[in-house]
Amino acid sequence: MTNDELKQALFNKRPVIHNKPPLGEIEYKCVSAIIYRVNKEGKLDISAELTDICGHSVSTADPAQLRYKEK
Repeated sequence: MTNDELKQALFNKRPVIHNKPPLGEIEYKCVSAIIYRVNKEGKLDISAELTDICGHSVSTADPAQLRYKEK
């Protein structure tokens, strides 16, 4: 997902798929937050916080590895 798509996903709460090699594709309930961090080189790193299907835990992911779940 691009940054604009990630922001849109945060607001619309649609299910997303995280393509996480070597585990494969993992479905999540939604993007629950966008995390901004400054790395060692002084550049901005962006991560997506993902809520699991049950809503009991969250994981972080590289937005480039995310896509919407097909309807």
